[in-house]
Amino acid sequence: MANFKKNCGIPIDFEGFHNARSPRDVVVFFEDFLGSRFSATADAAAWFTYLINTQASTPEILDGTDDAEDEAGGVLKLAVDNTVDEGLNLQVNGEAFHLADGYPLYFEARVNAASILDIDWFVGLSAADTTMEICTDDTVDNIGFMSTVGTMAFVATKDSGTTKSVDTGITEAADDWIRIAFFSDGIDTITYSVDENDDGNFAVKGTLDADTA
Repeated sequence: MANFKKNCGIPIDFEGFHNARSPRDVVVFFEDFLGSRFSATADAAAWFTYLINTQASTPEILDGTDDAEDEAGGVLKLAVDNTVDEGLNLQVNGEAFHLADGYPLYFEARVNAASILDIDWFVGLSAADTTMEICTDDTVDNIGFMSTVGTMAFVATKDSGTTKSVDTGITEAADDWIRIAFFSDGIDTITYSVDENDDGNFAVKGTLDADTA
């Protein structure tokens, strides 16, 4: 993020803690989608895939294909079918991440939506749920970025309550890479940022109070 010192893309300076090193001081989960394992059965692979309604298309790794040859690392393609309300969820098994007092957490992802007129999406952290449709369901705890018809918001649902949504002021462009990130300081504030040009320069879009998010 713009106001946090990084090393190889990983924040190393936090409020009251400087020059953090992995794995001594910080735990890092990095997924470049090269050789990733997916399963429609929960806990059977690294990633759990849930198909919504009559969705048939499953996650596809584009490593080594024309679609990925100009990109660093691998590319994961999530194709949605043509019927309304079809789609898919992809979740890391095990609910490996937890926001807690005293533990800063940084999340970043790179996203490209081929169409912004017909597709809603969410990227972030969420409680595990095999029937989850975050874009329409506010009963599952989550925090991250949601796009509905090209308008992006930062959203948070706490204690299975009503989702708190804050417009980022960002309107997506179809087939255009962007980077999204948020940082929980482990105290009381969550800062969310967007890199609209995919050049590593994040602009802080706002903050949420972690206690009321």
